[in-house]
Amino acid sequence: MIHLSAYKEYWERLAQRIPLITGVLPVTVDEAMAKRISSLQKGSVTLFVLPPAAESEAKNADSFREGNECVVFVMEKYDPQRRDTWSVLESSQSAVEQLKSCMLDDLASGCSIMRFDVSTLNTIPETQFFAGFAGWSVGFKIIT
Repeated sequence: MIHLSAYKEYWERLAQRIPLITGVLPVTVDEAMAKRISSLQKGSVTLFVLPPAAESEAKNADSFREGNECVVFVMEKYDPQRRDTWSVLESSQSAVEQLKSCMLDDLASGCSIMRFDVSTLNTIPETQFFAGFAGWSVGFKIIT
């Protein structure tokens, strides 16, 4: 499994490299999290980080490996009365492209956290996320 503290710190450092991202929020499923998400300012672009799920990829105990299914969201809070989701996707697309570029740079530089399988990198448009958010999810698998 990925060490959660190091994983969170990685995303916090990466977000600082992307001017459009206004904050990082590790996401859990609880009432307090819903309140934190709903209190974000309209126009903010937040990187939501979910804890990875780990699954064994080992054929035997001597070569134990796990595939960590990871998902992060680059989400913009918007007013659905004034903007449509397409325009939010357009405005947040630059941030998600920069995020993926940073991830690839970190992979190439030998980052100890970001050892992901490039073939698993997927980007999906997301709308109606926590009512009033739209943007992109980025999924990938890190091998540990």
